[in-house]
Amino acid sequence: MASRSLDRAGAQGGVLPRAGLLPRLSARSRAIVWLTLAFWLSNFALLTLGTALSGNPHLAGIAGMRALVMLLGLGLCWLIHRLLAWPRLSSWQRRVIALAIVAPVCAELFAWLAFFAEMAADPAIGLGGFTWAGAVRTIAYWTWFFLAWAGLYLALSYSFDVQAEKARSAALQAEAHAAQLRALQGQINPHFLFNSLNSVSALILEGEAERAEAMVTGLARFLRAGLAADPMATIPLAEEIALQRAYLEIEQYRYPDLEIDVRVEPGLETAPVPALILQPIVENAVKHGVAGSPPPTRIEIEAERTPDGRLAIAVTNRARPGTKRPAAGRLPGAGIGLANVRQRLALLHGAAQSIEAGPAAGDVWRVRLVLPAEVGR
Repeated sequence: MASRSLDRAGAQGGVLPRAGLLPRLSARSRAIVWLTLAFWLSNFALLTLGTALSGNPHLAGIAGMRALVMLLGLGLCWLIHRLLAWPRLSSWQRRVIALAIVAPVCAELFAWLAFFAEMAADPAIGLGGFTWAGAVRTIAYWTWFFLAWAGLYLALSYSFDVQAEKARSAALQAEAHAAQLRALQGQINPHFLFNSLNSVSALILEGEAERAEAMVTGLARFLRAGLAADPMATIPLAEEIALQRAYLEIEQYRYPDLEIDVRVEPGLETAPVPALILQPIVENAVKHGVAGSPPPTRIEIEAERTPDGRLAIAVTNRARPGTKRPAAGRLPGAGIGLANVRQRLALLHGAAQSIEAGPAAGDVWRVRLVLPAEVGR
């Protein structure tokens, strides 16, 4: 996991663009390259500064040899990276063990090469002044240097692994979220079609062929406009209400006494709402309210802004006074339709939404949705 870096960052086909190598690397690879360059350049600058402060007359030659040796150090870091990229070192424990073995070897190799390189540039440095104590100190210094680089390398790679894992997890959650919403939408569509076709069948049985034909034509228009909507998308509130008007106008062929009253607070027409979120509620108002009540009947759709700035949409079915209502434990519309709306709102808005359903004052049944309103005050 920590090894997706420089191995895939090379030029394709062996040809580098004029812009150079770094623009072609991933963010992870660029970060590792800059980390490695910063380590070696800072080390080169400090050692060269120390040589300059000592007044060594061979500063230029020593600096040149150190620059060449630094390229060797970069090569060793690349080899360590390739080692950590080995599939058999997929666990952190194996990588730490490998580093504990490889870092001293690289440090000793680099220390001896650096020593001979400086000896070539400065005649004052020779094997006559060599001591094993000094060699151990030098090797220890470079061992910790390589271990420090490797530790930061692993930490940096781990941070990118965590980000990648979060991104994968978010993508999987989004896919599951979308699949669940589409399943809910697929649950609505046959439910709606079943109710609508029942209404058409009832008109035919009543000998109302012309009204049944007009209802089928209106139903076809509604299906084209509404049921193709993406369940992941939002539409303006005005468009959602227009779809519900179209549906209720279809039902008016069967219930000519049905009155429709829509009231939307100014400024909320463009508020985004889930597509067809009101469809099951309006269907229930027709099926459990209008169909079971003597005329005249009335369905109201009202949208307003709550005191805390959210959007409240209420669907109310007003029937003739005296119409019998079921007991609270057997509420109509508390099955698939309302459960579907609850699940969709919970998936889309979490705790920022709420839904209430039940009898209101008198012979009134009301469902009220509250959800975030992304419109200006």
